[in-house]
Amino acid sequence: MTGPGHRWVLAVSFVVVVATATGAGAQDVGTVSAGPTIALDRAAAAPGERVRITLTGWRGRAVTLSVCGNRAARGSMDCNLTASQGVPLNRDGAATVTDLMVSSPTLPCPCVVLASSTRNEQKAIAPLDLVGHPVGPIIESVTQIPLVLTLEVRRASDGLVGPVRSTLGGPTSYEVTVTVTNQTTDVLSGVVVAGTVGRTRNDDVAGLDLPAVGPLEPGQTWAYTARPTVPAPAIGTFVVQAVAAGAGPTVTVEDSVRAFPLGLIVLGVVFAVDVVAIIWRRLARRRDEDAGGDDDGSVLGVGGPVGGASPLLVEERPLVPVA
Repeated sequence: MTGPGHRWVLAVSFVVVVATATGAGAQDVGTVSAGPTIALDRAAAAPGERVRITLTGWRGRAVTLSVCGNRAARGSMDCNLTASQGVPLNRDGAATVTDLMVSSPTLPCPCVVLASSTRNEQKAIAPLDLVGHPVGPIIESVTQIPLVLTLEVRRASDGLVGPVRSTLGGPTSYEVTVTVTNQTTDVLSGVVVAGTVGRTRNDDVAGLDLPAVGPLEPGQTWAYTARPTVPAPAIGTFVVQAVAAGAGPTVTVEDSVRAFPLGLIVLGVVFAVDVVAIIWRRLARRRDEDAGGDDDGSVLGVGGPVGGASPLLVEERPLVPVA
C-alpha cells in the first residue's frame, strides 16, 4: 500500500517532468499582403478630363480620391483637396469602379492619384502623367512616420501537455503576431524588426526570432507569428515588445501577458493540508500511547512502586496458635 510519503514523491515527480518539458511547434512564415490597390484606365490625362478608377482590397465604407503633386510624399498636404472626391465602397467586397475629374495640384509633378480611407489607416497611389503640369524635385516629409507596427499576443496551443505545464508554472509558449505596414507612397527597403519577452521592459527571457522584412510596396503589410517560450518558473506579468527600424523614426510597440500557475498553487495548498494532517495524526497516536502506559500499574504495595513512590514494607510475623 502506498503511504503519504510515496504518494507525494510520485506527485512531485509528475510536476517536475511536466513543468520542465518544453513544447514544440513550427513557426509561421512571414507573409506580405498586397493591401488596398488603386488602378487607372490610362496613364496620362489633362486637367478637366475624367479617368476611370478601380479600387480593390479596401476596408471601411468609403475612400477619398485626390490628385496630388510631389508624388504625395507628404500625404494629403501635397494634394488638391478642394477637388477631392468621396467614393462609397461596395459592401459585398467586390471592386469599386468610379470616375474622377482630373484637377491640378498646387505642387509640381511627379503626380499621382491618392486614395485614402476615412481614418487614413489605408492608402494607395497610382501614378498619373498630368499633361501640361510642371515637374520638380520631390520634397520628402520630415514628420511622417513611415511604418505602422502592431503586436498581438495569445497563449499558444500545445495540445494537452501545454495547459498542464503552464498551470504548474512550467515553460509557457505564446503566439506573438507582429505586423508592419508601409503607410508611405514609397517602396521601403531595409526594414528590420526585432522583439523580446521579459519580466520588465529592460529584461529579456525570450526572443521573438523575427526574420528579415523584404521590400514593402506602398500600403503593403508584412506579418509574422513567432512562438517564444517563457522558461520556468513562468509566474507573474511578462512584457512583450517589438521594434521596427530602417525606415524613418524607430517605432516601438508593447503588450503584456500574465501567467498565473493555478495548478501549482492548488497543489501547494493540498500538500500543506496533507502535512498538517500527518502531523496531527502522529501527535494523536502519541497521546493515545502515553495514556495506555498509565493504566499498566499494579495495586498499591504489589508489583513495585507506583508513580515513583517508595515501596510499601510488610512486616512478617510468626503464626501464633489459638488456644
